[in-house]
Amino acid sequence: MKRREFITLLGGAAAWPLAVRAQQSERMRRIGMLPIGLPTNAYDRSLVEAFRQGLRQAGLVESRDIVLDVAWIDGDYDRVVAQVMQRGAELLVPCGSAASVVVKRRTSAIPIIFVGVGDPIAMGLVDSLARPGQNATGFADILVDLSGKLVDIAREMNKPRAIVGYLWQSGWPDGRSRYEGTEQAALHAGIKLQARDVNDPTAIEDAIVALKNSGASTVIVQPAPLTYRHRTRIIETAMKQGVGTVWGFPVAAREGATIAYGQTTFICIAGHRFTLIGYLKAQNPPTSRSNCPPSLNWS
Repeated sequence: MKRREFITLLGGAAAWPLAVRAQQSERMRRIGMLPIGLPTNAYDRSLVEAFRQGLRQAGLVESRDIVLDVAWIDGDYDRVVAQVMQRGAELLVPCGSAASVVVKRRTSAIPIIFVGVGDPIAMGLVDSLARPGQNATGFADILVDLSGKLVDIAREMNKPRAIVGYLWQSGWPDGRSRYEGTEQAALHAGIKLQARDVNDPTAIEDAIVALKNSGASTVIVQPAPLTYRHRTRIIETAMKQGVGTVWGFPVAAREGATIAYGQTTFICIAGHRFTLIGYLKAQNPPTSRSNCPPSLNWS
């Protein structure tokens, strides 16, 4: 599925109940979107523009039918989410686990469509995938399920060495589970996982140097908010140190990483039609697990 097709589908789905309500009122409806990444990155901006295009194709025009309030998160999730809510968002679209958890904690009344989270049940976003309950539903990713594949790729790249590096972020809702999944996969593969935890971008360089000094010539980069937002810095540092990197974000390979295996952000998050018509009936539609196959990419 192409990005345009998927965002059209998602945008149209998100807009449907708003369009119905718009017929009952001339007041514009406000959607608060919290994208992942950086506003200075062309690829990250293109995803937001694709969402806008999907809304337009669904017949919802900004400044006529809706107000799309795009709020990029600079690290302070609570502050940005609070500002979006204060501006009157009537539907919230957080992207990624960290933003989704903060949004859910802050409101039990505003409808939420989360995009690309790890385990929405464990994070308290939904009661179950089939019956989300409360005010949130959306799309769950399969990145934690790809831990074994990333380890296999790193092992092949790292031969004959038995040490693989792992750069991860602990300070977000799904960090620990993804680390433990990778650790178990490494154990079964018979290799040693040398991990470095980074929660501040200023520590990226030191972490990669430490992993190299520990004997790792290949580093698995955990799919996390910090690693996505600062992927250029990680890629450039690894290249400078002569360290190969394995990513779960395919875009990283196009930007210089050694290899990437995963689902393209937003493009393949869901494999079947999703609508918010359930909100009109006071029922949440089911949460979707992506069935779009991951792809292998290299630079």
